[in-house]
Amino acid sequence: MKVNKEIFYHAYSGEKVNVGDILVFNSDTHNKMYDQVYNNEYKIDGIDANELLINKKRNNDKEFSVDEFELVLNTINNDAFALRELALEEVRSSKYPSYPSRLSCLYVTKTKEEAINWTEILKRNKKECTQILALELTGEIFCFDGNLMKRQNVSYQKHLENAELYWNSIDSNNSEIIFYGEAKVIEKEEVYEQNISTKG
Repeated sequence: MKVNKEIFYHAYSGEKVNVGDILVFNSDTHNKMYDQVYNNEYKIDGIDANELLINKKRNNDKEFSVDEFELVLNTINNDAFALRELALEEVRSSKYPSYPSRLSCLYVTKTKEEAINWTEILKRNKKECTQILALELTGEIFCFDGNLMKRQNVSYQKHLENAELYWNSIDSNNSEIIFYGEAKVIEKEEVYEQNISTKG
């Protein structure tokens, strides 16, 4: 659906922006999810989770330090996320090229309260929300069923099947709103550890 200067909200985790700034999202841009898919890796002293587990099995070592446990947990979580998003991009680019890529779009909400709720989701995914933004959007928005976005360690074929369901969920009642176009910052609120205070 095309929008022209319509107001939406966003939990922003990038470099802080100012009122009046223009953010552009299109097929030539990458969002934070792109980096999480293509550039994330987890290691301790140069050792990844796979090598860690192989060494522990070889040495019959069943004890895990907190750091080792975090390494395995973060790796499993990130791999499930990356495979999900790669499958979504594969299905989108081959079957639904008119839809925006989830790796280059902007995720927005209809209300400020929904954007504030996203700060907790970002925190769980080890991202820090820096600002809640009110944005004037000009471009296109698409609504999909965000309930289909599950991090699961399943086969890639299952990820592809789930991706097909997601791209066919347009106009779902449980919407995830993604945007391509220009977003003008019209209001910002700084996000601190427990507070959100207006800095108009």
